[in-house]
Amino acid sequence: MGRRHSAQSIVEMAFVMPFLLLVLFGIMEFGYVIYAYSTVSQAARNGAEAAAQVPPYESWLNYRQNPPGDGDYPGFRGDNCVNTIMAAVETDTTLFNGGINQGRNVVDFVTISYPNGGDTRNLRDRGPIEVTIDYPVTGITPLFQLLRFGGSTGTINLRVTQRRSLENLGVDPTRPAGMACARDMAEWRELNQ
Repeated sequence: MGRRHSAQSIVEMAFVMPFLLLVLFGIMEFGYVIYAYSTVSQAARNGAEAAAQVPPYESWLNYRQNPPGDGDYPGFRGDNCVNTIMAAVETDTTLFNGGINQGRNVVDFVTISYPNGGDTRNLRDRGPIEVTIDYPVTGITPLFQLLRFGGSTGTINLRVTQRRSLENLGVDPTRPAGMACARDMAEWRELNQ
């Protein structure tokens, strides 16, 4: 009689265990995704608040896609305003920098833009300026891969956009020209002499 009950328990456990693991992994994955979303959202919020204070020129933002062939070009983050925004984005993203999420760094997925065009970079129109983070997050368990959620890699793309009105135009009294933001390479050379 005792032997029959133990065999029955093993069979019941074999039927129930996949469901229990599915629930456990689901709780872990969705908790991780919610945490990832809140982290990326906070990073975008920090970047947007910095962008409202030091809005870069749209012409410099275009260098990210189309860098000049100039040997002096310091890179996209060479502009003080862009670097300030990216540094603000990085402040709360400790989970996603470095090797934790396959070596992806959140600032590689940041886009800074003027949704109404760069002509609104003035204190009369006051922007707006947007910081968008379009960040791929890989699951921590095989659940998303097994369910083909997020494709065969189990990667979910989190897209967060934060928009702010301009509050300042990047005035920096410590700089020779009084401005932190460079319009283009020629102005960058003047500001960084």
